[in-house]
Amino acid sequence: MIASSTTNLSIAPYTPSASKPWNARRIAHLYQRLGFGANLTEINNGLNLTPDALVDQLLDNAAALGVPTHPVWADWTTADYNGDIDLPFVHRDEIRVRWGREMLDEGIRSKMAFFWSNHFVTQEEVYICPSYMWEYYEMLHVNAFGNFKTFVELVGKDPSMLVYLNGNENIASQPNENYARELMELFTMGEGNGYTQTDIEEVARALTGWQLNRYNCEKNVALNTADFDNNQKTIFGQTGNWGYDEVHNLIFTQRANQVADYICTKIYQFFVYETPDPTIISALATTFQNNNWELMPVFKQLFKSEHFYEEKFIGANIKSPLEAMIGIMKTSGMVSNTDVSNDLMSTIVYYAYELGQDLFNPVDVAGWPEYRAWINENTLTARWSYVSTILNRLPDASKDKFAQLARDLTNISGDVEVVNTALVEHFLQHDLDDRLLASALDYFKGEIPSNYFVDGTWNLYFDEVPDQVLNLLNYLLRLPEFQLS
Repeated sequence: MIASSTTNLSIAPYTPSASKPWNARRIAHLYQRLGFGANLTEINNGLNLTPDALVDQLLDNAAALGVPTHPVWADWTTADYNGDIDLPFVHRDEIRVRWGREMLDEGIRSKMAFFWSNHFVTQEEVYICPSYMWEYYEMLHVNAFGNFKTFVELVGKDPSMLVYLNGNENIASQPNENYARELMELFTMGEGNGYTQTDIEEVARALTGWQLNRYNCEKNVALNTADFDNNQKTIFGQTGNWGYDEVHNLIFTQRANQVADYICTKIYQFFVYETPDPTIISALATTFQNNNWELMPVFKQLFKSEHFYEEKFIGANIKSPLEAMIGIMKTSGMVSNTDVSNDLMSTIVYYAYELGQDLFNPVDVAGWPEYRAWINENTLTARWSYVSTILNRLPDASKDKFAQLARDLTNISGDVEVVNTALVEHFLQHDLDDRLLASALDYFKGEIPSNYFVDGTWNLYFDEVPDQVLNLLNYLLRLPEFQLS
């Protein structure tokens, strides 16, 4: 168990040392937390860079990806579907499969957008429109590394959010408090942290009038001045005829400390560990405010810190369903355009749903609870089964990559124990005790005659090697260590 206080660990940049080396395990740790794992090429490239340089490379490249390419139906309204009741479901599934592919191939921005989807929560099953789903998806990706204040300002006018939290129904004659409450409680300040019920009521009045035609799936969000409460409001003790922009200015000026602490705590808990370290949070929060709410300086400070690379945080988080399924393919060297068909990625997305992680549909406005909530006696066995099914459904040509991975890891070693140990280390990034390592070796040897490993008959060009690695993986994925990242 990790102690609740780790304040002896510094936010200062990590400098590799003999006791804390820059090695494959720490590079894999960075990729697992920032993305969905690393293949061998990425790990080897990371070994040729300093920690600072690798973090800069990964984050800068992810932030530079630009606006996602729109599908042809990105702006379709109900009329464009011409009465086809099935096509909207096809389009919604298309976005989920696309996001799954990006998790496998790109990783970093898709993981960051996933983090924000569990912060600025909406539910597709409430707003329904595929065009709203796309708008939300695009907003998450474009703003994932940008200015947080700007991000929050965009969220409140996003069609999916206007429908989900009833902003569309928030009018002067009948204010709706749903979005105002979550804006402060979940999106910026934290529950009960610096606001009152009166503040919620006054913020709701200030946000009145922003509307769109949700029943036609139109995205023409605009202020209906007839429904805006054009009177004085008092928020955080400040009185004025506040509107949408002024509400956000008040939150980020009058409650700056609360915003910085709350958001940095959420970032820490997702990317480092569930128990926040007050000293680290304080340092990140200072950076956040000093950089006028820019997210990138906070991310770089955290992922470059010696705190982040401490051994006790490596393999300390429980993988989400998507991290478990996407991650095993990522570390195996699979890529979506050659190894994963649309049908297989759709299956992965469906399995994630079965395990409680339905993309675009977190369980409630507070998001997925994560951590230990991902695993119980039912979901654990289902997870074993689903990951095994995914691996076995890979095309034969893709399974050949298992053999190539074994060769690359060991310089084509003919020593079966060396090969087994290297594969275990690569896939788990954990040390196994001798008993478990011996069991892994038995699975890797499979039904090949034992004398083949002694007299030199067996080698890594045997036709059976891909199946040997697959057998090993089917053993490893049932170990507790596999469920950790």
